[in-house]
Amino acid sequence: MQDSPVQTRRARKQVVLLGLVGAFFVFVTALGALEPVHPGQAEATVVQIAPEATAGEIAALLQEKGIIRSALAFRLLAKLTGQEAKLRAGRYLLSPGRSPGEILAVLAQGKMLEDQIRVTIPEGYSVRQIAVLLGTQGVTDEAEFLSVARAGELSSRFFADPPSPEVEFRWEGFFFPDTYFFHPHTPAAEVAQRMLARMDQVWVEETRGTPELPLGFRPREVVTLASLVEKEAKAESERPLVARVFYNRLKANMNLQSCATVQYLLPAPKPRLLDADTRLPSPYNTYLHPGLPPGPIASPGRSSLRAALSPGEGAYLYFVAKPDGTHAFSLTYREHLNNQQRYQK
Repeated sequence: MQDSPVQTRRARKQVVLLGLVGAFFVFVTALGALEPVHPGQAEATVVQIAPEATAGEIAALLQEKGIIRSALAFRLLAKLTGQEAKLRAGRYLLSPGRSPGEILAVLAQGKMLEDQIRVTIPEGYSVRQIAVLLGTQGVTDEAEFLSVARAGELSSRFFADPPSPEVEFRWEGFFFPDTYFFHPHTPAAEVAQRMLARMDQVWVEETRGTPELPLGFRPREVVTLASLVEKEAKAESERPLVARVFYNRLKANMNLQSCATVQYLLPAPKPRLLDADTRLPSPYNTYLHPGLPPGPIASPGRSSLRAALSPGEGAYLYFVAKPDGTHAFSLTYREHLNNQQRYQK
């Protein structure tokens, strides 16, 4: 029995379609066209999709803005997944750190910029503070975020090494403080991964051209020191000097005696620590224990990270806070005591 003309045409279409699918995947595999342009990048661009824009025009616009690698691959993916006719007009916030498949899903579902929550993570925030902020603004569940921060399996190029056993939150200090846009009720792991990816990106930018890290530190240790700088220094211009004091004390085998590490142990910060506070039994208490604390105590901003990577010059071993928030730096303990009497009566 011979096939009918209809069956023959259908078979030919299937062969052609399979050929197209095969050629498509050979193409995208060879060029990496379905991979993100900048894997892990969190920064995004506002893209306006016109109401009359065709799938081809949308793909060309995304390639022009550097959000996808190949307009052709994007358009073929849209066609093969049946989403070509579903792409919606509107304003979108799209990142080259996302794959074309993810971007395609955003456009097909109409997840526009206006539907997203703008949230700014302040420099120096701890994981607990970030969790409260995200929960209050409706970005994600506070408890779920804390669980991810404590032991979530997130991806990082530089900070994935296991933390010290004394660390409560594995990812404390590695959620970069910045402004982000999220859809309401985003899964906590997705929120955390975005902020961690941003820290990876900033690390690349700040370490470019740096042959080695200070004192042979690992990246995690540099961020730990940067978090101390973030919490101790209010004036940006002083951060390199504060970092230098900490490095000098480490080299001299002196305890760091950072008040910020003690404040990290308290339920709420105090205007001034008591002597009893500096005796709190914890590996984070740098009055009692030498070296760095087990991990970061907050998320450092770019300037604190830069200070930890490139500390200032000088042999200073002490600093005292002045009433205006700046510091008096000193070389000797006697000078330090004099500064305490002068500025902290």
